[in-house]
Amino acid sequence: MSEWDDIFGADGPLAARIPGFSTRSEQIGMATHVAKALRTRSRLVVEAGTGTGKTFAYLVPTLLSGRRVVISTGTRTLQDQLFARDLPTVAAALGRPVRVALLKGRANYLCLHRLELAEQQAAARGLRREVAVALRPIREWARITRRGDVAELSSLPESAPVWSAVTSTRDNCLGPECPSFDRCHVVQARRDAQSADVIVVNHHLLMADLMLKEDGFGDLLPHADAVIIDEAHQLADVASMFLGFTISARQLQSLAKDLAVEVVAGATHVDSTAAQTLERQIVDIQDAFGSVRERWEFQEWPSHAVEALASAQDSLKELAAALDVAAENHAGLATIRRRAMELAG
Repeated sequence: MSEWDDIFGADGPLAARIPGFSTRSEQIGMATHVAKALRTRSRLVVEAGTGTGKTFAYLVPTLLSGRRVVISTGTRTLQDQLFARDLPTVAAALGRPVRVALLKGRANYLCLHRLELAEQQAAARGLRREVAVALRPIREWARITRRGDVAELSSLPESAPVWSAVTSTRDNCLGPECPSFDRCHVVQARRDAQSADVIVVNHHLLMADLMLKEDGFGDLLPHADAVIIDEAHQLADVASMFLGFTISARQLQSLAKDLAVEVVAGATHVDSTAAQTLERQIVDIQDAFGSVRERWEFQEWPSHAVEALASAQDSLKELAAALDVAAENHAGLATIRRRAMELAG
């Protein structure tokens, strides 16, 4: 019998630790191949049917390999399950303590600076009531959370509109210029990952890390000896999204909203009607196309749609020019100016 037969067998550590565990030859075969790939630093593609037990089949050899491994999952739900249930269970069964880090995209972490801005906007009656009301439980949770993962606050669904007001994006994050940078949950999560043996991410973050490396801007993930991509069939769609270029109404609306927030927070150098103008132009663009279709070829675009886009582009250029001086001493306005220039381009 091989080492894997012993571990996954009826008298092995997994069976002793996990109620209802049963021996499956396919699981043992997969674990054998994964262990060889880790040992020889080679590529391996595995298609495993439902009931194979593929998660344990790659976790066991991963923990026994002693290598530093990034595990990427298709969904945040599976990511949380790996971190909170599967990895601790396997580590305990094998008697192999391991440092594990859970790392998600920045939109999954509370941004303390954005929370303060949202509270200022709520005080000025600049937020919808349902969003303003939700700020109170978030502030109470902010005082006690260590990780700042929005999934911790189960009383508010992850789809709640308030989260977009109190989390950051790559576009509006102020980075080291942020007044709350020393307490940033995103920064802390990345620090934890730097010292972990196993880092659990999702495909979106994995591709974001690849894009940063390609652009020469460093990386999000620490160096790893191996990468395991679970639910790999979902990776192609995520890769297409990251490796392509998209401009959306949501990006423009987000810029207009963040501009309005800075005005409320006291950015006196900004025309207070600029955000409203941009929002009107977004509606004009959508109206110009009229009926909803999955795809419009450029040759089919209505002429007034091109005009509406050109008008929005002009406004974005004017906004960037207007912020040219003010952005030099204001991190928030500098970020908005950069975004306006990118979107105009």
